[in-house]
Amino acid sequence: MTARRREQLNLSIDHADGSTEFSGDEFDEAYPPGYELHYWHRARSGIIRDLVRAFCSKGDTILEIGAARGHYVRLLRADGFDAYGCDTGHPKVHEEVRGFVFGQTEFADLTAALRERVSAVLLLDVIEHVERPCDLIAALFRALPAVRSLIITVPARQELWSNYDEHFRHFLRYDIGQLREVARKSRLSIHAWGYFFHALYLPAWLLKRAGLDRPTVFAAPKNPRLHKWLGYLFWLESKLVPKGFYGTSLVCVCKPAS
Repeated sequence: MTARRREQLNLSIDHADGSTEFSGDEFDEAYPPGYELHYWHRARSGIIRDLVRAFCSKGDTILEIGAARGHYVRLLRADGFDAYGCDTGHPKVHEEVRGFVFGQTEFADLTAALRERVSAVLLLDVIEHVERPCDLIAALFRALPAVRSLIITVPARQELWSNYDEHFRHFLRYDIGQLREVARKSRLSIHAWGYFFHALYLPAWLLKRAGLDRPTVFAAPKNPRLHKWLGYLFWLESKLVPKGFYGTSLVCVCKPAS
């Protein structure tokens, strides 16, 4: 892509230090081998898969921006979707999806043939790293003209702000009002939303009140069977607990407003 074309797309994703990509050490901290077996990823995988099934059709082309090692690309491809991912960092991509996840690549640098058929985008814990998320979303629609759905997850509730958010250079932990404001400014309508990881809210709040730090290294589980059941319970919780009941994460599905 030419410098002029990049300028036209206005693809700046602003960080305090001028970049958003994880370093190699940060990828190792957040995505060690076996990370996808952790209950947190197991539960979120089920939640994301359910939303993709509800708002997309099998065979649709889906792009995950900030795909890291490509777990969600792998998950959706196994479920019958034409899924791809890109990341501005240089993660160690899962072998099964190495041909479908592009490291050190902006979404606007993907081939035109791919960009023009993407109908849904995943921004999974991405926009909290962006100072002006509306600029990112506007650039996304310029680069990906066929997009009909955005699935966005974010860390939730600013009262839970901790050393973890500072370590990974977050700008904000969102509530639904702030997410609605981003959608409004981006000319999007929210078709589904909800907090999740409800049961983690109180422990996180108590940890913050006690002045204790959160771990910043995401360890692979030592007991995958236990994490499988915990993941299932957190997925089930997301189905049964009212969507407005606070949780440590928040998800929404947006579409361009008519």
